[in-house]
Amino acid sequence: MFLVQKRLFCLLSCNKSPIHLSSYQLCSLFSVSTAEDHSSNHRSKFLLVDPRQSCEVSSKEAAKMAKDRICEKTLPSSTPSIEFFKQSGWSDAQVLKLTKRAPKLLHANVETALKPRMRALQDMGFSGTEIVRLVSSWPNVLRLRDIEPRINFWRSLLGSNERLLKACKKNMFILNYNLARTIEPGMSLLRECGFSDERIAHMVVTRPGCFCGIDKLKEVIKYIEELGVQRDSGVYPYALNVVMSMNRSRFDATCATLMSFGCSQPDIVTAFRKCPSVWTLSKKTIFDKMTFLTKEAGFELTSIIGRPVLLAYSLEKRLRPRYEVVNFLEQNKLLDEGPDLLTVMTLTEEKFRKKFLFLLSEEKFIALHDSYVAAVQGKHHVVAEN
Repeated sequence: MFLVQKRLFCLLSCNKSPIHLSSYQLCSLFSVSTAEDHSSNHRSKFLLVDPRQSCEVSSKEAAKMAKDRICEKTLPSSTPSIEFFKQSGWSDAQVLKLTKRAPKLLHANVETALKPRMRALQDMGFSGTEIVRLVSSWPNVLRLRDIEPRINFWRSLLGSNERLLKACKKNMFILNYNLARTIEPGMSLLRECGFSDERIAHMVVTRPGCFCGIDKLKEVIKYIEELGVQRDSGVYPYALNVVMSMNRSRFDATCATLMSFGCSQPDIVTAFRKCPSVWTLSKKTIFDKMTFLTKEAGFELTSIIGRPVLLAYSLEKRLRPRYEVVNFLEQNKLLDEGPDLLTVMTLTEEKFRKKFLFLLSEEKFIALHDSYVAAVQGKHHVVAEN
């Protein structure tokens, strides 16, 4: 209990603003005793639950980690490892960040661990700056002995050190995956589905979770093919990415929102085949766009299902501003004939301006012209003037 109070005091003394604790920090404060608490050596242990992984450490280590993560704002007392990083060209700020993320490196043996692994990274063609970026993203790179085949595998797939570093920054555990058990089976399955290595490399960076569970990947592939998305379709990889990135309840919530406007199950399947990215939008966003398109702009439901990309466009930067410009032009008889709104919404910005916005370039319409430009830039939406 005294240790908990001590940690809380440390936390309060270092934070004068309202405190928001992560699950890691909370679990660092409160211990879970084990049977070993009552063993003869009386070494208590704590279970620290990190959002990424769980590990069991001694009470002494737990106290040090809690202090390092919450209270410390300057480098700890100099150690051989800290001196080694400084001599290798690391700044104090970079070393401080590293020791906070991986406190155990403070006590790593320089001669048998740090030097050989840093030299190995240099021998693999990483510059000093790239090594700092790589180790900062994934400190465990200096602890694993079999890091060379892992790096060579991913670098060969991604094509360069830079792309590997970006992938590691997006997913710090990419080099930690078991290649034979997790990654290679997923890649083989995707190749069977017609994915090129270039597309797979793109997925590694944008959707690394796709490679973490072969069973889920098989389930997703089966599901999107049941929806009628063919493997040779250009939309297939996007459909797979979308479904992999969400749980079933969120997918069903989007379907339910569309059905509340009268969409049938076949309508929803059609829309998904044509524009799966709609399913990445929030329920509120879809509701607001559907309300605008059907209630204000007067779109037929069949038009929206036929061109579901409408729902992917920004309501405030595209749909509403264009509708209000065209509506103003029609009401003031500035158009020879009423344009097809579906065409209006799907035109490129350049074509829309040449065909419609230029009509507002006269001085008496310039306020509306500027209002549209501001709306497209995200400043506010158009307010039509009659």
